[in-house]
Amino acid sequence: METNESFQRPSPAEAAAALETAQQARAAGYSPIPAWFFPAVGLLVAGVMLFQSDAIAPELALLAIAVVIAGYVVTERVYNRRVSRSGIAPRHLTLGQQLVLVTPLAALWIAGELLDDRWGWVWMVAAVVGGCWTVGYGLFHNRRARASA
Repeated sequence: METNESFQRPSPAEAAAALETAQQARAAGYSPIPAWFFPAVGLLVAGVMLFQSDAIAPELALLAIAVVIAGYVVTERVYNRRVSRSGIAPRHLTLGQQLVLVTPLAALWIAGELLDDRWGWVWMVAAVVGGCWTVGYGLFHNRRARASA
């Protein structure tokens, strides 16, 4: 059975040092998402949009789908491994931030579907714009995460 006879209150200096350590640890938890993550996701977004294009030969479509799936799996594994090694989880995107990222991509997808019959190259443009939007959003998000840390 424990007793509190040996419990001593920390001195003001010790309490201040402990509080400072806790604040530094909390601030470290707000680190930005790794810089390579959003360009990798941007390439995957562009790859998925390119699958919709008629420019890809049907016999290569299955191989292209396999490459995108493998790219996604590798990106997630590398990301999770680096996060677990560092011990500091980067700031996650909130639901609102995820919607800001995904809504333009969904609009590009809908525009591509609607305009595909008229302009066959629309998926090429959608892939470039979608990839650039994803990378740009990642840069903006990480800049804000660094500024608030």
